[in-house]
Amino acid sequence: MNIIFNHKTGIPLAVTSDKLFSLTTISDKNTEEPRDTFSVGDKEFVSWGQANHYPDEAVKIIGRTGVLSTAVGFKARTSLGQGVIPVLFQGYDDKGKDLFAPYNNSDVEEMLTSYWFLNYSSRAFRDLFKFGNAYPIFYFNRSGKIQYIITRNARHCRISKDKKWLCVYPNFDKGLPSDSSDCEIIPMLNEDDPFLDMATRKAKRGGINYNRPMAFPRLQNYYSNTDYYGIPDWDAANRSGWIEVANMVPQFLKQSYKNALTMMWHIQVPTSWYEQRFPEKNYVGTEGGIEKREKDIEEFWKKFEEQMCGTTGGNKTFLSEYGIDPDSRGEDKWIITRLENEIDAKERLNTSAAANSEILFSMMINPSTLGAGMPGGSYAGNAGSGSDIRESYLVSIVTTFIEKQQVLYPMLLAMRFNGLDPDHNLRLRYRETILTTLNTGNSQEKITS
Repeated sequence: MNIIFNHKTGIPLAVTSDKLFSLTTISDKNTEEPRDTFSVGDKEFVSWGQANHYPDEAVKIIGRTGVLSTAVGFKARTSLGQGVIPVLFQGYDDKGKDLFAPYNNSDVEEMLTSYWFLNYSSRAFRDLFKFGNAYPIFYFNRSGKIQYIITRNARHCRISKDKKWLCVYPNFDKGLPSDSSDCEIIPMLNEDDPFLDMATRKAKRGGINYNRPMAFPRLQNYYSNTDYYGIPDWDAANRSGWIEVANMVPQFLKQSYKNALTMMWHIQVPTSWYEQRFPEKNYVGTEGGIEKREKDIEEFWKKFEEQMCGTTGGNKTFLSEYGIDPDSRGEDKWIITRLENEIDAKERLNTSAAANSEILFSMMINPSTLGAGMPGGSYAGNAGSGSDIRESYLVSIVTTFIEKQQVLYPMLLAMRFNGLDPDHNLRLRYRETILTTLNTGNSQEKITS
């Protein structure tokens, strides 16, 4: 930078340079006013959801909803792919396609194949799809370079009202921190341009304290319009009631099967049968007398229920006998009548499959990917063909492009900060394995995305 006029004292009047450092920020007037806040020291933080318990409630909902838990895991695994490869952007060909060249740099390769990068990226995808937010944190080494990145558990993170600080506290489910000694307060880069903010801090003397971590702006669900905490895609299925329906059906079926016999059969036993099986004359004058007879009858029915009721009593054969009186008329017999069950379990399974599909739709997952097909799913004979599964899997890869780039940007910033991308033409791409049709000669093909 060259100062042309007034370069010795006072304010420079004219400056020339081949680099410009500036930072554009959004006025607080354009940011929504949070409903709930709390203070730690002199800093004000924004509560996440009602009573600051949104992520803890989300964990409970996901934990009791099988298809939702699977969907979150599927999205995270699909996004993670099979590793990241570094390439150098070379421009475009005649058809407008990107041109890349291999980037063989041992330091970059060491970062991308490290254990901490796998942990960082997998946890970032987990929190993005679970909670709609993820919180990457930079940690520096003694030489002033970024040593590694950690995704702090989103359940334990809250951002300040001015979006300049991150509060990390592991016990938000129990209450708020009493003071700054109970939690960790971490400075956070500007969310509008963290790359420029980091470069500006680095160029400024004392702009970065290398002895403490630095937070990347929280990764947020791009399609959420909330200013502070993103809302996960599956929240729409929860608000509309489909997640509740998906949880109600298995509870109903559990109770139905548990009480199957008492709900499906009516057994009528003639009183004369008891006299034949437990004659009173056999008890009169004996120890216990008539009370002993009543206990024997009660014990008989107890054993009968143990043999015939519940899930273990299904498909058993029931044997009975009756005699013929002198007039050739059959003696009194048991009458077993099947009760009409107005609630059809198959209908409930179809409802459950429809609820599962709606949950998957909310997360932009084609149910065919998991063998469910359209609403009704496999219960309605619509499990989806191999082509449906293959194509829906490819769509899943495409629709996670934004999340992949979100997770890679902190990594790219770290590489630029460490001087590994001097020309700013380094690109990071996920390696994917896609399924192909059998008539191509191969069942799979490797691509980058």
